[in-house]
Amino acid sequence: MNSKGRRQTFALGMIAALSFGCATNKPPEMAWVRTDGRRIVDDPTLLEQGKIDIAFCHANLDAGAADEAARGCMAQKGYALVRKDQAEEARAAYAAQRGSPQNVR
Repeated sequence: MNSKGRRQTFALGMIAALSFGCATNKPPEMAWVRTDGRRIVDDPTLLEQGKIDIAFCHANLDAGAADEAARGCMAQKGYALVRKDQAEEARAAYAAQRGSPQNVR
């Protein structure tokens, strides 16, 4: 194989490796956050309501990604879908926008 053929083979191998690597990356974990800034885990009533809302909207993140219909339904009920590692920041930002007393932990 000539040098041009080796470069093409190498390039195709790199493209395949990069494509495989991208295909196996897991999407970030997501979480529902109340847009009123209230912390769900601090209030058993809100926790129960959240479970009801998730079931009603078919928005259980453990069962898979929430589709557009689930996101829209949850938005109408006062939730936003955010990255799990940024959930507390997002909740605090919503609390600050609304002047909620729970804007600090």
